[in-house]
Amino acid sequence: MRRLAAALLAGVVLTGAARAESESGDPLDDAVRAPRVAVGSLVITGDDHPAPDLADFPVSVEDSSVAVEARWVAKSVRWVRAKDGLPVPRARLRVAVQAAPERLLLRWRGRAVQFQAGPDGASAEIFVPLLDGGEARLEVDGRPASRIKISARAASAGAANARHAIDHTCSAYRVQVAGLDDAYLSMSCRMIPIGRIGSEEALLEVRWSAAGVTLPDGGAPPLTADLRDGRPARTTMIGPDGKSRVVALSASVPQRLHRLRLAWGGGPYGLSSSAGSGNGPAGALMLYGNFRLRTEDNLSLRAFEAAIGQSPVHTSFLNNLGLYFAYDAVRAADSRLIMTILLGAQTVTFAPQGLARPAYNEVIAPQGFELSYPHAFGFKNRSLSGGLFLQPGTSKRYQNLWVRYGGRWFGELNYLSWRANTHFATTWGFSVGAPLAQFF
Repeated sequence: MRRLAAALLAGVVLTGAARAESESGDPLDDAVRAPRVAVGSLVITGDDHPAPDLADFPVSVEDSSVAVEARWVAKSVRWVRAKDGLPVPRARLRVAVQAAPERLLLRWRGRAVQFQAGPDGASAEIFVPLLDGGEARLEVDGRPASRIKISARAASAGAANARHAIDHTCSAYRVQVAGLDDAYLSMSCRMIPIGRIGSEEALLEVRWSAAGVTLPDGGAPPLTADLRDGRPARTTMIGPDGKSRVVALSASVPQRLHRLRLAWGGGPYGLSSSAGSGNGPAGALMLYGNFRLRTEDNLSLRAFEAAIGQSPVHTSFLNNLGLYFAYDAVRAADSRLIMTILLGAQTVTFAPQGLARPAYNEVIAPQGFELSYPHAFGFKNRSLSGGLFLQPGTSKRYQNLWVRYGGRWFGELNYLSWRANTHFATTWGFSVGAPLAQFF
């Protein structure tokens, strides 16, 4: 545990040292970091963010008074998350000019980019957000010499889902877009509760952008749609083919948002204890509660109840009740790996001869954490998670480890070991869980 704490502390220090504010004015330089600890690269990976075909983003050199070559760098497409949360595909564009580098300057998105000498003349590389396109201006000896335009055309034939990057933040709401099958598109979602706790309604904010698409007045995305009650949002736009069309966004948005969710589970377990009877195969009943303090992350109050025994009244019986405050301490790989810290306390009831006889009760305070892998292995709305509670000691010890996979319905493997002086109990088994009720 000391080594784990030291490693996490080192990650915090290194991440904090690497975090610097941008002064370039380029929104890509302000790519968002998760608020606590952001571990790893900002590059987004996953099947929901396919790599665009650079052949669909032509580059042209216009009004040039010098020999200029502008071409995409092969395999340079990367997805990053912009400051507003929208995933952005960007690629590197290489500009080469037959002139001394000290005579050249490239103006791009509010910056001045220098050239360096090379075997094929002077060259410079810039990062281009593909959905935005744009124009770079080349200067020679301080005077305009060329314009380099990056545009987008109607995408080549193929399935629309190969061009639509609908972010994992939208997965739970089955967001769909109609009217842009021939355009590269990126989309992210944020659920916003409106109203008072206990009667909150759901508003889904969808932010999106598409390559080569503009508003009728020439304005360009990104656009935002606030969806409620399953009603679609429609907008007239000019597509990459230059023709007017209606673009519609729709999603499955619940009318109410509930902060408190209850679930239950049960399954076969094994029980080994200091009791003289009731050891061996047993049944387990689980209850789970989660009260979300914020809707955008795992900041919440959590509770669990586990009861294991053959005949709770007459044979060995173990009951474990816990209440914990949970918060996300680490988010890595674009929030596809989350470490949640669990701080709280538990009660243990052990009845060696069943609840009809005197039972041993104690309050303990094991602390723990949970690692989560949302949308595990490419399966939307299915998560793989695992964690532990630990209280080391010589006379009183407690260990609780679990691995869980699923969505609303889930399966769980669990191992629990407890000892207090001469009393001890160990259980292990598999349970299946399902939603029970929602409140507030």
